[in-house]
Amino acid sequence: MLETLLNLGTSILTGGATGLLGTAVSGVIDFFQARQRHAQEMDLRRLDIELAHAEAEGAMAHAAIEAEAARERAEWEALEASYRAASRRWSRAGEGWAMQLVDVVRGLTRPVLTWSLFALVGAIYFLLGASELAGEPLGPRIVETVLYLFTAAVLWWFGARQIEKRRARGSASTAGG
Repeated sequence: MLETLLNLGTSILTGGATGLLGTAVSGVIDFFQARQRHAQEMDLRRLDIELAHAEAEGAMAHAAIEAEAARERAEWEALEASYRAASRRWSRAGEGWAMQLVDVVRGLTRPVLTWSLFALVGAIYFLLGASELAGEPLGPRIVETVLYLFTAAVLWWFGARQIEKRRARGSASTAGG
């Protein structure tokens, strides 16, 4: 009986120790698993943050491109509006000769300015080369300024025609489609 009690006591003590050891080992394993899950969770969060940064940078780049396109579109629309406004008549039927004279002057301004600048560029080209002014620093400056004015006037004049042609083609293709 004593032996049975001793065996029983030993079984209880060794069983308890084994249970405690199992609990400790399970706790250690749980600790390392939790640490590993935490590390994985942190890696996932880090990747989420990197993805959010990449998406934000992409959205910013997209917004910048859209803003640039909107700015360019607005510039073209303003240019077209200036061309439309330049070709508009100011006089109405039945108004006096003064308003019709205004329309004539407005209508002749671009062609007269263009041809005058063309003649001025030609005169400077032929006369300046033979004169003593060609060696002066004023000569190149005059030539640059007149060429600038000539180029601006000619490109504006013919640019308006190209925009009108494009607009006419665009409205004809939408009306036909």
